Amino acid sequence: MGIKGEASGTVAIEQRIDAPPEKVGAYIGDFTNAKEWMVGVESVQKTGDGSYRLALESPVGRVEPETEILEHTPTSIRWAYTSTIEGGGQVAVVPNGDTGCLVTYTGEFRFKRGLIDRAARMVGIERFARRNGERSLSRLKHLMEARRY
Repeated sequence: MGIKGEASGTVAIEQRIDAPPEKVGAYIGDFTNAKEWMVGVESVQKTGDGSYRLALESPVGRVEPETEILEHTPTSIRWAYTSTIEGGGQVAVVPNGDTGCLVTYTGEFRFKRGLIDRAARMVGIERFARRNGERSLSRLKHLMEARRY
C-alpha cells in the first residue's frame, strides 16, 4: 500500500489486490457496496439516478453528505459531494501483473461551514481520512482476495 503526496484536505492511496480488475471494478462501481468496504461509511441511501446520501463518521461527529456520481466506467467511479462537504472522490482500478490490479483512491474534502471545517482540521481530519482510506483499501483487498472468481 502506498500514499502519494498530499495537499491539505486531499488523500491519495493505492493498494495492490490479487483479484481480476474487472471484478474489483464491478464491485466498487456499485456505490451501495461502499458501506461494506469503506471504513467510516455507516450507510448508503440511493436518492435518485446516480445520487446518494451517505452517513459518515467524522472526528466532529456524524455527517450525512449527498453525493452525485460524475463518472462510472468498468474500472472507475468518481463522485462529488453536493451538500455538507465540498470535494469528492475517485476509485480507479488498473491491471497489475497477470491476475491482479492496482486500486487507487483519491479524495478531496472540506466542510462547507467554515467553523466546522476549522474544528475538523484542529482535531486532525486529514490523519483521520488517510487512516480510514488505508483501512478501506485493506478491507477491499481482503474482500476481493477472499472471493474466488
